[in-house]
Amino acid sequence: MDKSIRVVEGVHWVGVRHPDLRVFDDLFPTRNGTTYNSYLIEGTEKTALIDTVKEPFAEEFFSKVSEHIDPTKIDIVVVNHTEPDHSGAVAQVLDKNPDVQIYCSKAAENFLKQLLNRSFNAVIVNDGDEVDLGGKTLRFIITPYLHWPDTIFTYLVEEELLFPCDAFGAHYCPDKLFDDEINEFYADFHFYFDCIVRPFKDKVRDALKKCEGLPIKMVCPSHGPIRRSSGQFAIESYARWCAAPSSGGRPKALMAVLSSHGNTRDMANVIATELKAQGVDVEMFALSEMRDDDYRDALEQADVLLIGTPTIQRDAPPHVWHALALISSVTPKAKLGAVFGSFGWSGEAVKMVEQRLTGLKYKLVADGISFRFTPTMENMDVCRSFAEQVAAAVLTEE
Repeated sequence: MDKSIRVVEGVHWVGVRHPDLRVFDDLFPTRNGTTYNSYLIEGTEKTALIDTVKEPFAEEFFSKVSEHIDPTKIDIVVVNHTEPDHSGAVAQVLDKNPDVQIYCSKAAENFLKQLLNRSFNAVIVNDGDEVDLGGKTLRFIITPYLHWPDTIFTYLVEEELLFPCDAFGAHYCPDKLFDDEINEFYADFHFYFDCIVRPFKDKVRDALKKCEGLPIKMVCPSHGPIRRSSGQFAIESYARWCAAPSSGGRPKALMAVLSSHGNTRDMANVIATELKAQGVDVEMFALSEMRDDDYRDALEQADVLLIGTPTIQRDAPPHVWHALALISSVTPKAKLGAVFGSFGWSGEAVKMVEQRLTGLKYKLVADGISFRFTPTMENMDVCRSFAEQVAAAVLTEE
């Protein structure tokens, strides 16, 4: 069993390692395991925990805490984020000390009530609120959707340490704790961002603005190594990856098309030509051969999303549903959409895709169109009218 590790005077890592984890939350591969980082901060008057650990590791966690203080004597637990890999031992802290104060956001209080199903002594924090531990001051920064609505950052003023929970973290479990003691882990850092944080780029930009001008000596995330030498690199990487979409120039349509027999593709080409004539640039993806990352990048730059789909076995094909599923993994620049397609036996796909887009909060800017087998000249005229409606809606938004 590991021992606690000194971060700076009066601050210790009391987290746990999980090196053999291979799939996180049954969703994301973790080739190099992960850590559940918790931090014990001892002031001259009060002692605080920044987050806890996943419940199965509670015994090891309390063993580390006990190296410094009787767990029943902890005064404050800061819950930066209530997901169970960080709040899993809060219930046991309460068992040991029912009067402990839980510092958290309002959203976190609501989530904890349903996670714990018990009463607790909550202290709701707002931007800039501070608590004095005696020579060590915790300042709170409200950073919702990084990556849950409840998230806050905690900043240790005197030591200039930032505790950002899931932000700037990595599923990476080295033998050592600090970044300057281990091999480079950029791929794991970027993959973590891509899976966990990328859907909330606009929220990252908001959080980074709140941290501007804040002196930061170390970034102490809740997963992976502590960034003792590369905290600014992590912050600058997020700033680069989350930069706002470029503005100016002609608006852009992203057209994602699957065409089993060429009919939907012929419609797409007519629609694209008319969009360009109306002043809207078009980036077209053949869904059967696209790279997910290229498509997600395009979603973040597009002013409107057009889906072209056939109907196969009374449904939209799997490639189309996959393209729709990727929407929730990004922050689209705009949520305008429209759907078109062709069919043979039946034509349910266009309506089904429209329903999915509206479920994803897209505004449909033209009624979906769908034609049986080979589109006629009259059908292609309808495609041009469809493109005119899309262009008019996009140019109006501009």
